[in-house]
Amino acid sequence: MKIKSIFLAVTGLIILHPLLAQENKIKVSDLTKIKQITDLKAHPNGSEVAYAVKAVVADTTVTGGYTYKTQWFTHQVPDSRSIRKHRGADHTAAWRDTAGLDDRIQQIYYGPDGRRWTLVKGKGKEQQLHAYNQGVDSLPFYPAVPYPVQQARFSADGQQALLSVRLTLSDLVESADFNPQGLLPEWPYESPGDAQNASLKKSTATPDPDGDAAQIAAYLQQNEEKTLAKRTNKLQFQTESSTTGTLYFTHWYRVDLKEGSKATPLTSGFRSYPRAEFLSDHQVITAVDRDTLAHPDRINTSDIVLIDVDKGTSQRIIGDGQYRYQLEAVSSSGKKVAISRSLPHTLTQGDLWVYDTKDWIKTPIKYDRSVGQVQFGTDDADLYFIAPSNGGKVLNHVALSSGKVSSLTSVDEGINDYWVGKGKALFSKTTYANPSELFVAEADFDKAQPLTAINTSWLEGKTIAKPEKFTFTNELGLEVEYWLLKPASASAKQQSPLLVQIHGGPASMFGPGDAGMWHEYQYFLAKGYGVLYGNPRGSNGYGEAFLQANYRDWGKGPSSDVFAAVDKVVAQGWVDTKNLYVTGGSYGAFLTAWIIAHDARFRAASSQRGVYDLYTFFGSGNVWPMLKRYFGGFPWEDGILAILQEQSPITYATQIHTPLLIFHGENDNRTGPTQSDYLYKQLKYLGRDVEYVRHPDADHEITRSGNVGQRIDQMLRTYEFFERFRSTN
Repeated sequence: MKIKSIFLAVTGLIILHPLLAQENKIKVSDLTKIKQITDLKAHPNGSEVAYAVKAVVADTTVTGGYTYKTQWFTHQVPDSRSIRKHRGADHTAAWRDTAGLDDRIQQIYYGPDGRRWTLVKGKGKEQQLHAYNQGVDSLPFYPAVPYPVQQARFSADGQQALLSVRLTLSDLVESADFNPQGLLPEWPYESPGDAQNASLKKSTATPDPDGDAAQIAAYLQQNEEKTLAKRTNKLQFQTESSTTGTLYFTHWYRVDLKEGSKATPLTSGFRSYPRAEFLSDHQVITAVDRDTLAHPDRINTSDIVLIDVDKGTSQRIIGDGQYRYQLEAVSSSGKKVAISRSLPHTLTQGDLWVYDTKDWIKTPIKYDRSVGQVQFGTDDADLYFIAPSNGGKVLNHVALSSGKVSSLTSVDEGINDYWVGKGKALFSKTTYANPSELFVAEADFDKAQPLTAINTSWLEGKTIAKPEKFTFTNELGLEVEYWLLKPASASAKQQSPLLVQIHGGPASMFGPGDAGMWHEYQYFLAKGYGVLYGNPRGSNGYGEAFLQANYRDWGKGPSSDVFAAVDKVVAQGWVDTKNLYVTGGSYGAFLTAWIIAHDARFRAASSQRGVYDLYTFFGSGNVWPMLKRYFGGFPWEDGILAILQEQSPITYATQIHTPLLIFHGENDNRTGPTQSDYLYKQLKYLGRDVEYVRHPDADHEITRSGNVGQRIDQMLRTYEFFERFRSTN
């Protein structure tokens, strides 16, 4: 007898009960249907919201047949009374009737006066700021600046704007706006044999390969401009997917938002100003790299300065040459600012303070988590921030009168972006049931109702499993959390394979609110695998003591946490212990390799874009400063080489007998494909079961935001490899 399907309503999503229906499981191709809300902005009174949606679209011109498209939408938001009165009502109608805005729109802003602004990139034109009401073709054009605009910030009355631009060092040397005196940097460019930085001046010599030294230098410069060669004198020359010798700087213009006005440069010099905000109509607060005589690649600290708009003078108000200070938020009155600080090359979470701008007295915000996306409320009484915590991205409220921090959302979901106004809040979030939707709620985030159905529509009828959370206490006294997705059919009589997923970082975190892994979890569950994921010691989201618990211990300690979680799941009785599998990416690949070098319980393993040799990691990866943060120094420093070798999985590679599938993107400079080359070659020479897959043009973000065809390819190859070794006895 066929059992009828039972439907459950979960956060606006209709799903099949996992115990009674399996007809419509998540497929690998469903990856192409997932949409993500990547940004949101709101009118000051909350009556309208603008948000960007990133979607996968078919594109036969791209390898793999798909590409990403990000498009902005705007529509009206129900008022606070409607939210309270009509809880559970369908507010997605406005979304369903809204067409996406012009593709040329890169960003939307709302000024404090309610005017809507946009950054538009026209065909053959650089990105500039425009006033936006209706169609892009009729946009009023505001004073153009010589470089593409990256960010815009507005004064409290909405009559002025700050525009950030990005310049190369060559641009800055020649810029009449930001270097009007035509100076060269005082810090050394670090070009050998050029102590005076003379090579930064534009050569007047005629390029000639057969000429004198000056002409040959001009010829070689010409080759670099033609990308025939890349020359670098940078310490940090590796980008995420390439290499470069180019230095970049962020500077700011100020502009009056009226016709006929002219943009005037606000900042200057051979330093970067990553963020700036109006403190008043006549004063701007900004963060700036520390003013030292060191090359920018060697500067790890920054200051907070005030700029007098009328006089053009600046004053450092916060900075000590030891910490990196960042401007997080400015209250609407300008009377309070939120400033964070971090200590470079240390395994710490950082601090958050609120300063009174009258006397610059600071008040600490005490919260044992890393903090980001800070906003003030509509007045000076409230502060909000997002913090990773216990598997979720949690929105928190601070009552500034008392300093009390209260969590407004659950650790079982991920708040990705938000806005809080008077009586109303807007936010995008990820749940176990849906990777991304936009919601409206009261200002305390109560009575949340969906405004969009960008994923709900295609997820209707899909079998989505809810993870079950477990905890245990390890030998350090730390409580370790893990989650389990159990196949509906699994039992002691009908046992299922188990896949263990290990996160990267290591200061990262898995949980039900993780949009990046949402599809992969559900896909392997649909294939009949139980899925176990958790947060071993060293993970983010559990406080500073937990974060520091893997200092000089990337392998033994964290792997013992993984083994403990596996043992507890196996003890439930439904796991086929002959079919245990493990996989992880980045640091997760490191730990995967460590585990199979020290334990033989897994049937097969897959490691993705990993680090396996910490000694060569200094050269292969662009995040090489991690060595100092986690192991206390670099390979040539006293005692460090022995520590790195003891901690590296490659040291124990001869002990690996578990079949291993290795992945790496060929353009991945976060860890470097040579890491995988080394591990693969050694295992292959030893005659072990090992297979190596390189994805052309892929960088470290392949599984989260990389080529869609390659993301599908990697998931399928992992499943197929595991199935090759699956025991049927």
